[in-house]
Amino acid sequence: MLNFSEYEFGLMEIIYLIILFIISFLITYFIIPFVIKFTRSKGWVGIDIHKIDKPEVAESGGISIVIGLCISLIIMLVMFPKIINEILVILLTIVCAAIIGLIDDRKKLSSIKKIILTIIIGGPIFILNFSNFINIGSPTIPILGMLRLNFIYPFVLPVIIAVTTNTVNMLEGYNGEGSGTCLIAVIFMFLSGLIWNSAQAVIYSVPFIAILLAFFLYNKYPAKIFPGDVGTLTIGAMIGCIAIFGSIEVPTFCTLLCHVFNSFYVLSSLRRLLESSQIQQKQNDIIFLENGKIKASREDDAAMTLPRLILAKGELTEPELVNNFFALSLICGQFAIIATLSMQWTLYYDNIAFLIISGIIFILICGGFSLIIYWKFPKIRGISIIMVILLASGIVFVWFIDWFIVQTPYNWLWSGLLTAIGLGLWYYVGCLRYFWKQIDKMKKKEDKENI
Repeated sequence: MLNFSEYEFGLMEIIYLIILFIISFLITYFIIPFVIKFTRSKGWVGIDIHKIDKPEVAESGGISIVIGLCISLIIMLVMFPKIINEILVILLTIVCAAIIGLIDDRKKLSSIKKIILTIIIGGPIFILNFSNFINIGSPTIPILGMLRLNFIYPFVLPVIIAVTTNTVNMLEGYNGEGSGTCLIAVIFMFLSGLIWNSAQAVIYSVPFIAILLAFFLYNKYPAKIFPGDVGTLTIGAMIGCIAIFGSIEVPTFCTLLCHVFNSFYVLSSLRRLLESSQIQQKQNDIIFLENGKIKASREDDAAMTLPRLILAKGELTEPELVNNFFALSLICGQFAIIATLSMQWTLYYDNIAFLIISGIIFILICGGFSLIIYWKFPKIRGISIIMVILLASGIVFVWFIDWFIVQTPYNWLWSGLLTAIGLGLWYYVGCLRYFWKQIDKMKKKEDKENI
């Protein structure tokens, strides 16, 4: 990671970013109608099942995101020559993600194949880092500082890309849900990059925000285009690249927590990776009502998903459900800001004034903003509490790994076992029990209403 002073970031770079934002937005926005026409001509359409009239919508619209990103990255080669190697690696990663996504759109890959292929997407980063074409350091953890994982971390890089691509891919199924939550996530990644003094996080986030914004305008309710796997895998891969090259891995994890939670729920109930459309074909997590509203399935064998958990507290229209996801994403974004400030505190722990001022600013702005969100969207309160428990427990756990386990023989083995045990306990106590508690409440409420 280069900070702004190391990069010699000045007025010209700011102007470049403004120009890049405008170009990225316009290219993506105006190319989408042509993509819609192209996909329809190929018969690539999907049924919008959450509407009464079940309209056909153009699929694989993420091709526009791929085109927008590729053109933006090529322009960046000229504007930001100091990070040309990184840009080339990101470009290669995006192309790999797009190819795999397009194949998945057409042939629907099995869960095992998709996992393997999404790990391969991170292959260029892993290989070129070992060859010193690029240089990626260990991540920085809030309170702890930079971890001593110089040997282990490079092997984790493909896993990070696989996680971001699959989690983004699995939280998609409602108009504007995937593109909107990812847009919010990348905006907070941009803010985290500013706070963390990461030139790369800011440079890569700006055009990506413009591209996602342009796509969201077509993807929001009522959607004119769906991203398809080519879109979701590309978005996830780009988010992973920003996290890795911008050294904001922890803030990125925080801002994607709603995606991570949904993935945990799906994996635990179905034992494999499935997209929203596949879940609805097999073990539908929701029920679409004749009045146009959506309710949670009360069947025990229905898939566990985040939409089902939110809907367990009451039926909603599709836009209302998506707005709850946006609200939860805003909360997750604030977690990312907290994480980034905590990372900064590891550098300025002896500066009491900095701690006090930043703490007061956060309490006044983010604290008040969170209260408004919780007031308007009460269905996300319990989920947010579980997320806080996860983050707090994670910091303690990583501290234990870094100071005790890393220094022992076979540290990678012990770290993996402890991680699996810790996640299992947290998931069972904090997530699984809470999930079924809400479902049981919904069943009892419905039974009383039917009496």
